[in-house]
Amino acid sequence: MLSLLLFFSTWAYGYTLEQNYTYNNPVIHAKDLFAELPVDFEILRIPDDTTRYRIDAQIITKSFELYGIAIDSTKVRYVNFTKESHIDLSPLELQLTKALKERYPTIVITQLRITPRGYLQSLPKEVKAVFDPKLFQNAQGTFYILDEQGIRHYLDYAVTATINVLHTTKKVDRRESLDGLNTQLKTIPFTSFKDIPVVEPSPHAYRFRSSIKANVPLTQRNIEALPLVIKGQKVTVEIRSDNVIVEFEATATQEAGLYDMITIQKSDGKRVKAKVIGENRVELL
Repeated sequence: MLSLLLFFSTWAYGYTLEQNYTYNNPVIHAKDLFAELPVDFEILRIPDDTTRYRIDAQIITKSFELYGIAIDSTKVRYVNFTKESHIDLSPLELQLTKALKERYPTIVITQLRITPRGYLQSLPKEVKAVFDPKLFQNAQGTFYILDEQGIRHYLDYAVTATINVLHTTKKVDRRESLDGLNTQLKTIPFTSFKDIPVVEPSPHAYRFRSSIKANVPLTQRNIEALPLVIKGQKVTVEIRSDNVIVEFEATATQEAGLYDMITIQKSDGKRVKAKVIGENRVELL
């Protein structure tokens, strides 16, 4: 009797009910949910004409309790069973791979899985995946396709991959220029990012938006283009009149990008408006 109690108590751990399952056989057994169970028994029967079935999680929980097995169903209220779609998903896998490689040329994908959220009998001939803009920030997510009637069908994806991401090599300060001395590329798992990661050094000048600790992966929100004109720096001022160009030096009183209007201070202390036309170069209006 004691050994029997120990046997049942062992079952009471390590089983967490998920929200979604797929099936081939409409007769659902316990091992369809938890393959490692030492015993098997029938849980429910899904009608033959149904491709998606929803059931209260507590009903499944009580079915297991009848056999002395406790499962954790606190994370789900309902459980969805979807008939498995036996279709070739390779066209969608190719589109997902292409989208990721266009964003991350050095990505190394070791596993890619796509799962329809509902039953799909077939894919449209010219199927096209519609990806969320945040595809490039997450290794898991959802996209959709349109069938011939224009109806959306959603699919989940999961990617196991690595990418090269630019990291800080030391603590950097706000507005410090980004260069090869304070950053380097490191290979890391492609998981989840708050914004699109910076995957290669840029030929353009950038600086940090804020102070960042050492060994931090960089995303687009961490950096910004270096202004062509910096506050307090000397700028060359052009004055154009017919075919004559006159130049003199002045001091920028603010930072700005290309074609921005700024105030400059001349050597006599007077301030005038000018337009940025290049690096440390403005045109007097």
